[in-house]
Amino acid sequence: MYKYFIGLMLCILSLTASAQNEVEEALKMQLTIPQAEEIFLQNNLTLIAEKQNIEISKAEIIQAKAWPNPEVGIEIAMYDNEDNIWFRTDREAQRVFEISQMIETAGKRKKRTNVAKIEAEISEYEFYNTLRELRTELRSELVELHYAQEKASSYLVAIEPVEKLVAVYKEQSQKGNVSKSEVVRLKALLLDARKGWLDLVQEAADIEANIKMLLNVQANVSLSITIPEFKPSESLPDPTLWATLAQDHRFDFKIENIRMKQSAESLALAKAEAVPDLHLGTMYDRRGAHQADYWAIQIAFDLPVWDRNKGGIQAAKIQQEQQQVRLNEAEKNLQIDVYTAAQKLNQVRSLYEQLDPELSAEMEEVMGAVTKSYQHKQLSLLEFIDFFESYRDNLGQWYDTEMSLFQAQENVNYTVGKDIYPIQ
Repeated sequence: MYKYFIGLMLCILSLTASAQNEVEEALKMQLTIPQAEEIFLQNNLTLIAEKQNIEISKAEIIQAKAWPNPEVGIEIAMYDNEDNIWFRTDREAQRVFEISQMIETAGKRKKRTNVAKIEAEISEYEFYNTLRELRTELRSELVELHYAQEKASSYLVAIEPVEKLVAVYKEQSQKGNVSKSEVVRLKALLLDARKGWLDLVQEAADIEANIKMLLNVQANVSLSITIPEFKPSESLPDPTLWATLAQDHRFDFKIENIRMKQSAESLALAKAEAVPDLHLGTMYDRRGAHQADYWAIQIAFDLPVWDRNKGGIQAAKIQQEQQQVRLNEAEKNLQIDVYTAAQKLNQVRSLYEQLDPELSAEMEEVMGAVTKSYQHKQLSLLEFIDFFESYRDNLGQWYDTEMSLFQAQENVNYTVGKDIYPIQ
């Protein structure tokens, strides 16, 4: 019985440990950029809210198409002064019934519907513009996280041999074989390296938090970003072509264009508002006219004497002129954005092309050799520290330059509104 109990407990512990490992494994998420974008499109809360704006705009089109409700009126005599009866209800009591319908003239309902349709189209364009902005932010954050993690790993490669040196030299110092000042200097170097590593890890944590918000994933998920081997595009920047493409693909520019159309529709609606609407109806009057049962047709309309909507028309004209200015400004900004993005890309490409592609691997290899040389007293402490700091700084600059080139290309994609440089 005792053996059976022990076996059962071991089985339970084994299953618990296995389940714990599965949970820990599940909390680690390794993503490529396309995989992250797929999750983003499905889960991002801002995009979900923006989609609802489109549905709201479509509902407003339905409302704009609706006819005005008919108006019904009932009139009951409160006091009959001939027979001194209050609220008379018998057959001799007077009753008046009216029903009328307003008929909008000058195509007001159609024009109002056109304005609502344009607003719905703007909502759709705003959704795609938000998508463009958030997707660019996501891509940049993913690449930044990747390189922050890479730089942190490179720091660990450099820290590990220094940790071993400190341990060995500390022991040798106690035996009197190494000066204490040299051990202290190595400890200071190690502390500085660990602080640099901590800064990178914390920077990566901040970036990871932003990505989790964009992807709408659990807070305790650990992200690891994989990007393919970076190869800069061979195609040269073409700002003239890109500016033309941007006018067709930038949704913020399309919004300004369609608002121009909306301002024209708003002006047409304002002019239509100056035309009086027609009220058609019928009335039945029981025992209140020259005959017992009186039927009448009612036709009514406003006389445009005092209000001809001059202020509304003038405001609509000014808004149309204002929108033309905004459209011109948007076109100018678009051209400047494209040419600036092309200029920045050229500058970063020029710097990147001067990098030795084998520098990263060579520096890691040399770092190991330098450490061994220092251990064998073939290098002084100052020479070792100088190379260590050079390794750390240059490797960071290598990653920063590669990341800058990626971001410059992605900035072109964002500025043009089209993936000139697709993300694999």
